[in-house]
Amino acid sequence: MICRLIIKGIISGSKKQRCYAKEAAFFLLFAMMGCTPRAEIDPPSTSPFSRSVIGYAVVTVSYTRVLDEPSLDSVALGYVREKTILTVLERRLINEGDTRQYWVFTEGIYRGWLPESVIALYDNEGKAQTAASR
Repeated sequence: MICRLIIKGIISGSKKQRCYAKEAAFFLLFAMMGCTPRAEIDPPSTSPFSRSVIGYAVVTVSYTRVLDEPSLDSVALGYVREKTILTVLERRLINEGDTRQYWVFTEGIYRGWLPESVIALYDNEGKAQTAASR
């Protein structure tokens, strides 16, 4: 819309309109040149003040370990099977060397950490139950 007005002003406007249109075109050009690509932003871990439950998870693999810390090298607290519904209490982005992975702190049979790659997240328990029943 703005570009059309600028072009129309440059082509068919009076001398004063052409001057304003050229100024607007240069301003727009310099404003666009000042834009830089956004830097990668790491989202903060879930705030403990947000709410007690941030969602529900359904396990999507045959079985997986529930860990005591968000690391593949941590101690296994137990195992959960496919289609198990867990309450998600926290979500974090963990950097381990060259890899970045989301982890979720869950509560269910065990209270511990799971990599986000082995679960599907839902914002309410009804959606999680529907997904688990399929």
